[in-house]
Amino acid sequence: MRYRWVVLGAGVVAQAASAAVLQGLPGLAPQLREEYGLGLTGLGVLLASVTVGLLSTLVLWGVLADRYGERVVMTVGLSIAVLALLATTRTTTVVPLMACLVVAGAAGSSVNAASGRAVLGWFGAQERGFAMGVRQTALPLGAGIAAAGLPPVALAGGLDAAFVVLAGGCLLGALVVVALVREAPSQPVRVPGGLAPIRDPRIRRLGLVSLLLVVPQFAVVAFLVVYLVDEHDVSPARAALLLAAVQLGGGAGRIVAGRWSDRLGLRIVPLRRLALGITSLFVLLAGLEALDLRAAVPLLLLSGVIAISWNGLAFTAVGELAGPGRAGTALGLQNTAVALGAALTAPLLGAVVDRSDWAVGFALASMCALVAFLLLRRVAEPVH
Repeated sequence: MRYRWVVLGAGVVAQAASAAVLQGLPGLAPQLREEYGLGLTGLGVLLASVTVGLLSTLVLWGVLADRYGERVVMTVGLSIAVLALLATTRTTTVVPLMACLVVAGAAGSSVNAASGRAVLGWFGAQERGFAMGVRQTALPLGAGIAAAGLPPVALAGGLDAAFVVLAGGCLLGALVVVALVREAPSQPVRVPGGLAPIRDPRIRRLGLVSLLLVVPQFAVVAFLVVYLVDEHDVSPARAALLLAAVQLGGGAGRIVAGRWSDRLGLRIVPLRRLALGITSLFVLLAGLEALDLRAAVPLLLLSGVIAISWNGLAFTAVGELAGPGRAGTALGLQNTAVALGAALTAPLLGAVVDRSDWAVGFALASMCALVAFLLLRRVAEPVH
């Protein structure tokens, strides 16, 4: 049935709109600092407010998706995000702005669980890994579009104009969902025992694996530009372009990994191999950095691509382990683990590097990937 590709496309649009809000605000950092008179600490707290909202509702949206379906959940969530983003244009101080962003993050997170549930319902096991990989590319896609597009909008029309653009993106996502998405016959709604996936030790273990694998991923995503500028005298503009290239490469890697898993008919085995590969790359990277060799730069770029590519596989495995009708709750838990890992990595890894050096930071990232690899040896393959 060709309609499944329509659902996937709609999910990508909705997820990109949500990601633009959840991950695109750092592009507005200079304007936010100037307009609200913020220092770095205050700016960090403001930008983190969206993540606070995200973390607070992911599991709840997943439960609601299992009960009422992804179409309802994504439409309601994106509509609330539109209202919250428009409300930012009425704020004049930082506290009300933060409150609006918390609500926008909490509402936009509805897409994270529900769009993945739609993919799992409409695609069979032989295509599911590829489809989930495509869906997961919407995250760097939306973030990249926002990072490139919002600063010029803010310079031309002010911060209010940028927030209106973000609201417009969420409105577009909601309209696309309403027009194009319907529930999959194989993914029933109103299944009793909605929190059952959270009690499944395999799903909890995969959540921990994902939290650990986020560490090497965000070691690159969060610090690549700073590392290249400070340690290797790369210009900020060139470093930003290299980060964009790594993000795009990682997005393509998610699709390739998904297709690989479909051909194998397995999820955990390729995920385990990727975890081992990430471990090896970061061990080598730590060694090159300790020796102060410039070969660390191309290796870091390659490591970043591989470290991003695992994401879709883990989400597919979690959804398949949960089974029809409970995937939304499981994906909500999975998204919570990933978001928590991302939120913790930047400050903790930054503190480690500040007190030691980059070699130690890369070694720590490799240890996290190694623990993830060992945990995966105790996770059985989902039954399709």
